Parts: sequence; structure tokens; C-alpha cells
Amino acid sequence: MRIQEISIDGFGKFHNYHTYLSNGIQVIYGKNEAGKTTLRQFMIAMLFGLEKGRGLAARNDVYSRYIPIHGGKYGGTMVLCHDGETWRIQRDFLAGQQEVRLFREKTMEEIPLYSQTLENVLFQSSKDAFENTVSMTQMDIRTGREMQQILKNSMANLSRSQDAKLDIGKAVEYLKLKRRQRKKDPIFTKTIQLRQRLLEFSFSSEELEKYQREEERLEKKLSEEKTYSIFQRILLFIKKMFGVDEESMQRREILHQLEIVQLNKKHLLEKRDQQDQLKQQYQQSLKQRKEAEQEIYAMEQAVKAIETAAENIQKTFGEELNEKLSEIFLTMTGGSYQNAVMDASMNFMVKKDFDYIDMKYLSNGTMEQLYFALRLSAAELLYAEDGFPLFLDDVFGNYDEERIQKTLLYLDTKNTRQVFLFTCRQEMLKILEKADIDYHLISL
Repeated sequence: MRIQEISIDGFGKFHNYHTYLSNGIQVIYGKNEAGKTTLRQFMIAMLFGLEKGRGLAARNDVYSRYIPIHGGKYGGTMVLCHDGETWRIQRDFLAGQQEVRLFREKTMEEIPLYSQTLENVLFQSSKDAFENTVSMTQMDIRTGREMQQILKNSMANLSRSQDAKLDIGKAVEYLKLKRRQRKKDPIFTKTIQLRQRLLEFSFSSEELEKYQREEERLEKKLSEEKTYSIFQRILLFIKKMFGVDEESMQRREILHQLEIVQLNKKHLLEKRDQQDQLKQQYQQSLKQRKEAEQEIYAMEQAVKAIETAAENIQKTFGEELNEKLSEIFLTMTGGSYQNAVMDASMNFMVKKDFDYIDMKYLSNGTMEQLYFALRLSAAELLYAEDGFPLFLDDVFGNYDEERIQKTLLYLDTKNTRQVFLFTCRQEMLKILEKADIDYHLISL
């Protein structure tokens, strides 16, 4: 990627400002308060946008800091070359109507942007990845936890698609959260409760069979045709004459017994239906619990698989990173060291002569060169296709002249990226000229 020109309508102290840029090293030179950092922030904002903070945080956020002082629309234009095409980016940063538009410079064909971002359209890197690799200031050159997380996330990207947004830590934490939530699923408690109710449920199939037999016996008794002798018939007739219907009384007694039996039987049948329904609920609950357990198991296996894969990739990538780190650091220091290594906690050791030296024994200048080399290594291995320029804002504060010269020679001869060197130090220009390094000067 090469930034060819920038035009600022309004951004901080800049108003109706335009400049062309060249390949190689660009030196943006000016005294303190000249606008070097403002220009740097403008170019970064043109790539990634500018969000307005909320509440108290909005008072001192980047958005508020660079609201135009001398008028003009809050925004501007950037022309850059990337992937063999020349692109024109237009942005309006004004809160409430922020807009980004992307055009092919030759035809001014507008490229549809379905969200207000160039990420995953013009390049793949996130702003976090950008600021932890190719964008450096004296204050943040010593990368910390953010850089460590960027490396871990990127190393965990199994597809190696250069998508730094894949956050392995967040992915694992998300799975663990879902697992905890699934373990709290009411189905586990419900299954226990249904099982307890089944154990306590009082239904006897033997008792039901007893009532069914009794019902059949009584119904049979009612349907039986009784045979009487002549004498018995005479007795029955006499009793009826005196108001005593013995036959009807016996029948009513049987009907009463039958009614009681049928009521008891009905009650037991209802209990059996309740038990069957309870069994169905319990079986359904068991099925749902099994599904939940399988999901929990699958999430646990996924966490293990991701963590194992991440460890393997981190090991492999860590070796690649150390090789690249050593290559850049050794070239940058003119072969003063034979090797440089970094562990997972970002602790460095460098080999000089026949022994390794722990980072705590290294000078500030050497340490900052190591971090500088680390950022370049990460950018080369993880975001090479984006090819962002290097944004270096007075990063050589702890370098002596020889160290600066060697670093600049590396950037001139070995580095393929466009370089923006923001400085207030006039001696930087002298060092470039002394080393016979071509550069494009922009004085503010």
C-alpha cells in the first residue's frame, strides 16, 4: 500500500491542506505543535474512521481533539495505491453524519460499502492490529498486553486468513459462558423432580385388576336370570303384597356395589393415565437432558480442540516469529547480535558472542529496537497482504546516532513498505543525508 496524496478539508489545525507523497521514506518535519501528530492521526482516521466517545470520555477523545479549529468540513480525501489499483477515500467525520466513500481513481467508479468501514473491503487488518504493529510512537513502542493478545489471536487463526478479528480468548470464553449457561438449564432440575414424583406415585395395577374382576362379577350377577320354584315364587309374591320387594332390593344392592367398584376403578384409571403422562414427561425430559449434556460435552471438546490447536499453531508461529525477529534485529543492529528470541510472555533474550543476555540487562535503545523489530515481524507475518505504511512518530528517542543510522538503512534497503517518519529533530535529516538515504521531506 502506498499513500499518494492527502487533502484535508478540516482536521485540527489543518484547513484546505493538500500534499503529494512519494514511495520510500517520507519525513514529516516540524517543531513541536507544528501538526505532525495531527497529520498522522488524519491518515489513520482516513483508513479506520474516527469514533466519538460518550459521556465524560468524549471530552478528551480523539474525535474532540481534532475538530477543525479554522473551519472547513470535518474530513478530507486520501488517494492510495493498493493491489495494483489506485483508490480514492472520502470521509466526513462529523458526528451524526459520518460517511466514508471509496472510488476507483481511474474511473471514479464508487465501490459499495455495506457498513461504514474499509476493513474487509480494502484491507483485512483491524485498527487494533494496525496500532500494535505498523503504527508506533515513542510512548507505545514497548508493546504490552494488547500486542501480546494480537499475536495470540492471530496465531490462533487456523485458516491463516489474515483476519485479526478472530479472538481465540473471546471464542473460548464465549464457549465456556455458553457451557455454564447450559449447565443451569432448568431441564436438569425438572428431570430430577419428575423422577422423584414417579417414585412417589402410588398406583397399583394389581388393585386395578381386582376392581375389574369385581366389576365383571357384579355385571354378570345383574345379567343372570334367576330360576325360582313355585314355593319361592309364592313367597316373593306375598312379600310384594306387604311392600317387601326382595328381588329389587338385591338388585339395588348389587348396583350400589357396582357403582362403588366403578368409581374406584375410574379413579385408578385416572391415576394410571397420570402415571403414563408423567412417564412420557420424564422420558421427554431425559431426552432433552441428554441433548443438553451432549451440547455441554461438544462445547467442552470444542474448547479443548481450540486450545490445543492454538497451542500447536502458537508453537509453530512462535518459531517463525523468532526467525523473522532475529533476521530484522540482526540486520538493524549491523550484526552486533547473533540471535534474538521471545517467549509467550514477550520476554526477550539476545545472543551476543557465545551467550544469551536477558532483556533486563539490555539498554533502553536495544530494547526499543527489539520491540521495533517485533512489530515489523508481526506485520510481515500476519498482515503482509495489507502492506500498510510504517507510521513512526519520534520513535528513536533512546537511539544514539549510530543506532538511528543502522535502523534507517534497514528501512531504506530491506523494508518494502512506505515509511512515514514524523520528527522534530533536525539531526534526523542530517543522519539521512550522511547515510545517503533518499527521502521525501514535508515541512510543517
